[in-house]
Amino acid sequence: MNLSTISSSVFLTGVTTPEHRLRNVPTQARSRERLGRVLAAAERVLTEEGASALGTTRVAQVAGVPVGSIYHLFGDKESIVDTLATRYWEAFAQRVAAVADADACAPLADPIGAIFETLADGFRSEPGFRALWYSELRTQRLRDVTRGTRDAFLGSVERILAMHWPGARDAERTAAARMVVLTGDGLLREAFRLSPEGDVEVLAECRLMVAAYLATRLGEPNPDDRTP
Repeated sequence: MNLSTISSSVFLTGVTTPEHRLRNVPTQARSRERLGRVLAAAERVLTEEGASALGTTRVAQVAGVPVGSIYHLFGDKESIVDTLATRYWEAFAQRVAAVADADACAPLADPIGAIFETLADGFRSEPGFRALWYSELRTQRLRDVTRGTRDAFLGSVERILAMHWPGARDAERTAAARMVVLTGDGLLREAFRLSPEGDVEVLAECRLMVAAYLATRLGEPNPDDRTP
């Protein structure tokens, strides 16, 4: 990926920068454009040079801005990493919410499978995310920073379970949704640790495992029982 093709990245899809990660929140168009250049440059460094190359000086060089401009926006490298990771996970959460929205309009035959499919596609299409999340930059602190964004997945899964298992108790669906998210998170990470395209066998077994769990926990879904 390079700056000429950055339009396919999460940075132009409408996800927002968490303001608490910024030292100064840009309010003018020129400042917002510079923020976008800095984040695009950071992603480019991650994708083309790897996590070990990511630093404020290198990002400034690639972005074509003075290093002082980096520190005007971000206190340190970790703040850049926090922002990148949060934006990636926000984009993934939007993908999952879109599946839930589609399912609400016209119930899908395999909505949970559709969630895994769209997340796998997201992982494949974001090499910067993989370079970040499968590196020494993925610390416990970063996991804590992004936890709230990743928790948004739970609400989307609960919406789907309510659609397909309307007779289940709320507490049962909430518990099941949480297990789906936890299981999916772990197995997706393993699939993409093994292969940048996602290990086919792990992805397939993940879907089978989750489907079997839901059938055991909530019962076999009956199309006639779906919430209209």
